[in-house]
Amino acid sequence: MTTPYEQTLDGNGNSSPTVDEPSPLPPTQVSNVCSSSTAGAKSMSIAALDAAIEHEIRMGRLDPNMDKKHMRRIISNRYAAKKAHDRKVNKMIELENSKKDLEDTIAILRPRIEQEQQLKSHLSHENAILVKQLQIHADLNKLKDEQIYKNTMERERLKGLLGMHPPPPPYN
Repeated sequence: MTTPYEQTLDGNGNSSPTVDEPSPLPPTQVSNVCSSSTAGAKSMSIAALDAAIEHEIRMGRLDPNMDKKHMRRIISNRYAAKKAHDRKVNKMIELENSKKDLEDTIAILRPRIEQEQQLKSHLSHENAILVKQLQIHADLNKLKDEQIYKNTMERERLKGLLGMHPPPPPYN
């Protein structure tokens, strides 16, 4: 036993839902239905509703003793439900296609992201090495400056001992 809604494959291998259940309208009356974008009872003309009622009575899906207004409401509700179902199915297909597109984009971008992360890691490591080298050079410069100052102080002290001029104030 199959359900009224089955998945079929089109020529491209994409699945599309189909309805095995016949339309509430006879095939000749389907074209009489207004195809506005808003669903509901106002989207069917009274003539189309009456034709659909006659079709449903002939198919045995409506009781001929039922009030005409009630039959119109039933057919209108069926039509609105079918349009809502079709919109839902179309939205699901659209979302599935969007999901597939996003998954394809992720598959394309994932290797690039990994490559960029590796580059970032490499550059971070290189930056850490350069910062250490910079600190070493700064420390060496400080030591050289201190040595220059000590040598200058020693020179001035020796000049002072020889009577050339007084030594400068101490360095702090």
